[in-house]
Amino acid sequence: MRYLPWLLPLALLCGVAAARADDNPLRYNQVSLTAEASEQVGNDTMHVMLNTYGEDSDATRLAGKINQDMAWALSVVKPHPDIRAATGSYQTWPLTDKDGRITTGWRGQQTLELESLNSEQLGRVVGELQQRLRITGMNFKISERKRSEVEDRLIDSALNAFKARAKRAATNLGAGNFRIVSIDIGRSAQSPPVLYRPRLAMAAAEAKPVVPVATGESEVAVTVSGTIELVLP
Repeated sequence: MRYLPWLLPLALLCGVAAARADDNPLRYNQVSLTAEASEQVGNDTMHVMLNTYGEDSDATRLAGKINQDMAWALSVVKPHPDIRAATGSYQTWPLTDKDGRITTGWRGQQTLELESLNSEQLGRVVGELQQRLRITGMNFKISERKRSEVEDRLIDSALNAFKARAKRAATNLGAGNFRIVSIDIGRSAQSPPVLYRPRLAMAAAEAKPVVPVATGESEVAVTVSGTIELVLP
């Protein structure tokens, strides 16, 4: 029996296609679901941004003043090991007139970021720092440790909610049972914006060296999304 030469490549091609079909079998009766569990959690971390700012006709003299202010600020923070401090880069730029021409003056600033789990203590330190620095921002968040503890509780709740939805879908669609094909667990934490009014805080600091704070709450959520395959009778 003789074989035509063109039959061999065709047979090989069919074999490859069949192998690929076996590797990626078509799946039917699949349903994608999402479930979520969330909880309002009190923020336990305070983050404050300050800066020292100045103007001078001499750039070297200006840099010296800003360096002195920052060295003083760090000396105020140093006795408080619970407060984490980080300085930003020093920036200078020339003063210009309304037509954009460079004048002989200079402006400069350097930032200081402070963070602590002890909001009351940080509030007192920031009140003292306002003698020579100004607050440019303040926010509150949940520490990683506290968020992980809350998420561990929410994972169970979210998975139970996912299974309940899967069972409901299976029952409604007339399936005897279901199999989980894939599942993904995600997390999120949202902090509402905190409005800060420098004038009010400055007035409070003059009367008493404490910046009043309200840490507020953040929402911690765990989302479970995945695909199930219905087992039909």
